Parts: sequence; C-alpha cells; structure tokens
Amino acid sequence: MSLQIGESKYPQQATVWEAVDHDNYAIVKLGTSRKDKKTGEYANSNWSFVRFVGSAYEGIMQVPLKSRIIIKSGMISQEPYMKDGVKTWPKNPQIVVFAWEFPEGADNSSKMDEPPVVEDDDSLPF
Repeated sequence: MSLQIGESKYPQQATVWEAVDHDNYAIVKLGTSRKDKKTGEYANSNWSFVRFVGSAYEGIMQVPLKSRIIIKSGMISQEPYMKDGVKTWPKNPQIVVFAWEFPEGADNSSKMDEPPVVEDDDSLPF
C-alpha cells in the first residue's frame, strides 16, 4: 500500500528535530500534530526515519533545528515483502519526502549576521 502526499487544502506541517546527511539523501526526525475534532486536544506524532530525496534533500541540511516546514510532496509506503517464503509487512511505514517549503510568513533565518543598530551620537542627550 502506497499513499502519495501532494498539494492539498490542508498541507502537512512538521517540526524538524534532527537531520543526518547520507551524501545524496537525508534521514530526518520530524514531529507532527493534529487537532482531535471531538476532544479539542492535539495528538502528536514523531517520525524518526523520514527520507528526504531529490530537491527536498538539497536544502534540508541548512534548516535550523526546531524549524517548521510544510511537506509539499511525498510518499508513505508499507509494501509487503517476502521473508523466508512468507509475505510480511514492515513494522513501520517508510516515508519519503520529495518537496517541502517554509510556511508563509515564517522567519526561519538567523539574525546573527545582521549588524546591531547604532544611533547617531549627536542625538544622545548627554
């Protein structure tokens, strides 16, 4: 069973907790949450082995930890495989992300490289 993740009315937001570079792909730990409509409480999920490939891999290693991203395109797969002649399903789904972006209006850039604002000495009262 495979499920494509693509453009939707409600895009999936996630928090980046860790990213490990593997030369042409990255394994990323993500956190997601959703609101339960019946109780009003949030259900949190952690995804430890999300693979970022292609254009998604190109920028994910520069994302600061704890940043929010929107997953634009991906795939969730839990395909069965043969093990010792028996059809077996993996314990965890495999998640692959093909494209992502920062949420609109999110300020995920660092302010460390900006020089401090210095007021003109002539305007000081002393």
